[in-house]
Amino acid sequence: MKALVVSDIHSAFRRLRRIISAENFDVMVVCGDITDFTPNHIPQFLEAVEDYMCIAVHGNCDPPEVVSLLQSSDIHFIHGKSIELDGITFHGIGGSNFTPFFTPSEYSEEEIRGTASNFIFGDYNVLVTHCPPKGILDFTYTRKRAGSEAIAEIAERFDVILCGHIHEARGIEERKFLAVNPGSVSAGRYAVVDLEERRAELKQI
Repeated sequence: MKALVVSDIHSAFRRLRRIISAENFDVMVVCGDITDFTPNHIPQFLEAVEDYMCIAVHGNCDPPEVVSLLQSSDIHFIHGKSIELDGITFHGIGGSNFTPFFTPSEYSEEEIRGTASNFIFGDYNVLVTHCPPKGILDFTYTRKRAGSEAIAEIAERFDVILCGHIHEARGIEERKFLAVNPGSVSAGRYAVVDLEERRAELKQI
């Protein structure tokens, strides 16, 4: 299964459309921060992805109203859920751990553990998370590790981890699993990932 992986759109929907039109893919995976704190931008996002299989979680910059709109939409919004598509089970964790910026969708590590406790694992598992695991693709500009401890605790249960949140930590990391941070759509960055083969390519438009 070929996945177009995007994150940190921050309402840059024109750029998102250019990325979508540049690639052929089976599923689109959105790792949060769809809006820039603006729920009334969600219809533009939904219109951009309406012709594609789309799996998404929200980010820390997406207010609770965004979560409600995504839950009632036709996309696969999987925060705290597991869904199986063609033999691959996707699991979702939206928002982030606490930041210095007091953004609207931040959760304690215990709340993140509670979200993950809902997962039902399959034979091949992909985590779609806004916040990376602590210690993996999570260095900030100040060289601080800003990932989630709760997500790090369960990281090895997944074959692939797709994350975002920390724009400057864009990259690919191979451990027992493949981790990918595609960078920010607002900067024209994204990734294409062959999920079964665990191969990823970072791209920019």
